[in-house]
Amino acid sequence: MIGAGSRDETGIAHTFPTVDAVFAERVREIVRRERPPNPERLREALEAHLRPVYPRVQATLRDGTAGFGDTVIYVFRDGAETFGPPDAGWISDPLTPRLVTDQIGTYVDANEPAGRLLGRPVTEIIGRRAGSFTRADARVEDADALWQSLAKTGRLHSDAIVIGADGSETPVEFITVKDADGPGRNVTYLRERH
Repeated sequence: MIGAGSRDETGIAHTFPTVDAVFAERVREIVRRERPPNPERLREALEAHLRPVYPRVQATLRDGTAGFGDTVIYVFRDGAETFGPPDAGWISDPLTPRLVTDQIGTYVDANEPAGRLLGRPVTEIIGRRAGSFTRADARVEDADALWQSLAKTGRLHSDAIVIGADGSETPVEFITVKDADGPGRNVTYLRERH
């Protein structure tokens, strides 16, 4: 349903899929930062800022005259509205890259596949902050909003771009599960996005 999208606090942007809190937060940040008075320019800015991480993103205007007042922008992460929960069966594969963070967001464990994906030895990953290996412009500025969402829903599922030790960029899909490695130990599973 169109009205079921996650909405930013300004009421101008609705995001789909509704379950991607990371995507919704990135949209909110862009709206707050870029909010030009022209809705078409905002739509273009949203697509331009989101496309490096979400290559199929599509932002569509609903003119205020077509509905109930103000202009609204529908922002579709996958180019169109998606239904149902995302497939997450891949996280049970023991070869899936896996990172564990503690309650304050520090990596406390990582498996060898995660080291290979990040292009670093596991010992170099442990002790770093969550997001340390993610392209800066692909990160959410207010990580607290995401930690709150994880605490509330128990899961985050989105896309990111990881930076290898050699500077290479790898688009990934990730799922973070609250307390999946015991109380206060959240697990992030990653896989390359093609």
